[in-house]
Amino acid sequence: MTPLEKVVVAFVGFCVLLGAVFSYVDEAFFHDSYVVEDGFTEWFTVAALFATFVVCARRLWVLRNVRNFGFLAVTGFLTFFSLFGAGEEISWGQRLFGFASPEFFIANNAQRETGLHNLQIIVGDKKYKLNRIVFGTGLAIVFFVYLAVMTPLHRKNRAITSLLDRLGIPMPRNYQIVAYVFVLAIAELVIDSPRRGEITEFGGSLIFMLNVVFPSNGAIFEVDTGGGADK
Repeated sequence: MTPLEKVVVAFVGFCVLLGAVFSYVDEAFFHDSYVVEDGFTEWFTVAALFATFVVCARRLWVLRNVRNFGFLAVTGFLTFFSLFGAGEEISWGQRLFGFASPEFFIANNAQRETGLHNLQIIVGDKKYKLNRIVFGTGLAIVFFVYLAVMTPLHRKNRAITSLLDRLGIPMPRNYQIVAYVFVLAIAELVIDSPRRGEITEFGGSLIFMLNVVFPSNGAIFEVDTGGGADK
């Protein structure tokens, strides 16, 4: 681990545990200050996702002529996903710059803000939040497959290793896997608050940043080493 990795992991662990303590000893502070909109945890979430976007965008540009289409497509998706996540987290700067929401979002967004992840879908007489369906359940399934299926196969099966490396998928290091599980366990199983998801987003986004920036297969992102991913 580099010094930066150690600092980020220690910071995430401390803040997640501190959030768990506040959720029990001072629930009002936890809800109204610690995980409040435009607060401490949200801006670190945005910073982590934006940093990931910058790294992915740079990789996409630098490797554009020396990697295959699949590699560039995955890197492009991660670039878009990171920027999208950062933008959605702050409602694309709406609260920062004070512009009004379009009528569509006023009518369909649970927070009446400009953004997709808080949209409500009405089916019959019931409302379903897109956030829970796509960004909650959907992401949980994707990360389960990524950590529990793809990662072991990448480490043990040469054919899968070659395939995933050619696709440019950043694979996690052991400490990153442990950190993901730690954040999820504390936020979802220990913290008893309707806003515990903010802690999951905070910790998860910072570990995701480390996962992408410092993957176990980092050689595939070097220009001078194909790492099995060149054209």
